[in-house]
Amino acid sequence: MDRIKPDKTFFIDVFRAALIAVLISIIAVILFALIFKAFEFGGTALKIGNEIIKLVSLLIGSFFGIKVMKQGVLKGFLIGVLFLLFSILIMRVFNSDTGGPLFTLLNVGFSLLFGAVSGIFSVNFKKR
Repeated sequence: MDRIKPDKTFFIDVFRAALIAVLISIIAVILFALIFKAFEFGGTALKIGNEIIKLVSLLIGSFFGIKVMKQGVLKGFLIGVLFLLFSILIMRVFNSDTGGPLFTLLNVGFSLLFGAVSGIFSVNFKKR
């Protein structure tokens, strides 16, 4: 069994993809907030919209950030971790409430799951 030996490009791919995902997420959240304010959707729509934004952001970030087409699950998982850490940091900077322990557990779970799936899709379906 071969050991996984991450090199410099591995970490650059992960960081680049997570950064792209966070930037896409920030833009999408601002646009979603404007739409949410204009049409006054319910609270459930806000939660669903935020998860869709997270999924799309991680997919776009992984797709454009991963350049070396190897180790998609691991890269995606780590992209999800970095995305989550950046998101929490941004929420703390703006004094935003994280919503309690259940929200945090769901947020961690979805970030890791969406990140891993995004990494798999990016590595396997992106043209080389």
